[in-house]
Parts: sequence; C-alpha cells; structure tokens
Amino acid sequence: MAAAAAEAYAATAAGWDAIAPSIALEATWKLIGAANAHLETNEPWKMEPGPDLDAVMGDALEVLRLVAVLATPAVPGTGQHVWERIGLPGAAADQRLPAAAQWGGYPGGLPVEKGAPLFPRMTLPSAG
Repeated sequence: MAAAAAEAYAATAAGWDAIAPSIALEATWKLIGAANAHLETNEPWKMEPGPDLDAVMGDALEVLRLVAVLATPAVPGTGQHVWERIGLPGAAADQRLPAAAQWGGYPGGLPVEKGAPLFPRMTLPSAG
C-alpha cells in the first residue's frame, strides 16, 4: 500500500501543479481503488482480532488519511469529514505536503466514527 500511496501522491501533485483537477482526483481515486482491492484480498471481515487484522485496518485508515489530504483542494468539506471520522484532530486543509502524504502518518488507536455516506447514491425519477 505504501508504494500505491507514493504513486498516488506523485500523480495527484502533478495534476494540481498542471491545474488539472480531474487528473489530480483520478490519481487520488486510484489509491481508493488500491485500498479496496487490498481489503477484498485480505477480507478483514473474516479475520480474528489480532495483529493481522490490525495491520489491514491500519492500512485502510492510513489510506483514508491520505485521501482526506489529497482530495481536500477539490472537496474540502468531504476531506474534513473523512479526517474527523477517522479521529484526527485539526484540519485536513492545514496539512503540509509533501510531508503529510508520507505513508505511516496515521497514529492508530483513535476512535473512528461511523456516519452517513459522504457520497450517497442518487435515485433518478422514473420517466413516465
């Protein structure tokens, strides 16, 4: 996951430097996809409590921390919601890059808050 995070940061930073938000966000979303694949491969919902489960969930929380930082320029409210839900103090927008994009910044042991979906599914009215 650390390599995927480093790649995501490099591509995201390049996108923002080029004033190309779609490229920056696509790189950030690729990190989310890599984390999802990691979770599907490791199936933490089937694991017994212990160090292996802690490692998988720690990776997931670290990805959420990074996504909060990397996506904040485009979706500041959502980035802040993610930041707060994973128990981090302060503001995602106050994190300084590139240091904040280094793998391993999530301290662990923080309370995680479940909440409403950040991007709820929309249903379109039926035609007719």
